[in-house]
Amino acid sequence: MVDIDFLRKVGIFKGLEDDQLALILENCQEKEFPKGGLLFKEGQEAHCIWLVVDGEVDLRFDLPARPTTSKETTLNTETTSNTLGWSAFVPPYRYVLSAYCTSESCKVAQLEKADLLTLFEEDPGMGYSVMSNLAGVVSTRFHKMQQATPDKYAITTIVIHMATCGIVAGAREVMTALMEEMAITGRKDIHIRSSGCIGKCATEPNVTVEIEGAEPVIYQEMTPDKMRHVFQQHVLKGDIATEYLL
Repeated sequence: MVDIDFLRKVGIFKGLEDDQLALILENCQEKEFPKGGLLFKEGQEAHCIWLVVDGEVDLRFDLPARPTTSKETTLNTETTSNTLGWSAFVPPYRYVLSAYCTSESCKVAQLEKADLLTLFEEDPGMGYSVMSNLAGVVSTRFHKMQQATPDKYAITTIVIHMATCGIVAGAREVMTALMEEMAITGRKDIHIRSSGCIGKCATEPNVTVEIEGAEPVIYQEMTPDKMRHVFQQHVLKGDIATEYLL
């Protein structure tokens, strides 16, 4: 059951007063999903965020001809009081992962972005706290992704520069394409991580490829299709895609 005690445990609401939590509670819509149920799908318009009340939810990349239960396409598993769907607050406002219930059932609370924005306009302090906490959720998510492949096995490192300028330019979609390619290959010697801006905002999204024994290579104005090409040509075959160089 969603109540103020539950909301106190949700990371993005850390630091809020009970009267502020009460306003958020009024906008929570509780839903339940069976095992294997789809909460939202990659590419769908992200108009709300989700709070896991009970159960487990997998965040996955959906790949063609691959079962949705495949562990190699699962980026993270979220449990009670965790938050999903932060894409609702970041352009282009589309989910970059799919969310599936993996326990016998899942109970979640859905919060419409429009309702939250109305609350934030009425109480800017609440908005600042929630958005600051949400940034921490995003940072933690990427940190977990970086840890998915141990450094000691990484002979190739691919860095997606994901400062605000990069995200607005499409860096999240580039990351999605890269993770899809990684899932297909199953390679364990490629390390993917995110990083900040390199000072070239006009050429975002920028991607750096570092292959052991060679100079780092920076690609500019990347798109999902360009990322797939660079992965296939440069990362897997060793031939630099000169047409995209910075």
